Amino acid sequence: MISDTKVVFRGIDHSQAVADAVQKRLDKLERFTDEIQSLRVTLESPHNHHHKGKVFHVGVEAVIPNHDILVNHDQHDKHEHEDIYIAIRDAFNALERQIKGVYEKKRHQDRAAPNPPETLEVSEEL
Repeated sequence: MISDTKVVFRGIDHSQAVADAVQKRLDKLERFTDEIQSLRVTLESPHNHHHKGKVFHVGVEAVIPNHDILVNHDQHDKHEHEDIYIAIRDAFNALERQIKGVYEKKRHQDRAAPNPPETLEVSEEL
């Protein structure tokens, strides 16, 4: 279980439906890995939406052992991010990809590391 989780709403009203969507993604993330120590999700609607409509920004900061992962999904040119649920989905998908990359890199390094020589105990009984 993620011990420290924060969900922050900036420039948008707190919505239980949006909070539930974030919680659903958090639950999925916990099934994916149990090494996340803390997680902060920031949901915001920037004020510079004069020509493009209301595009949402979702940021996710995750801390796993020896790594801090930041997903800053600020897609001003993606019209599908006018739907906050799609912006949430894309941000968490990007976070999962980054976590998989960290684990893959660690697994590759573990395979490449030479195994320590085994020590055998020899008794001289004749």
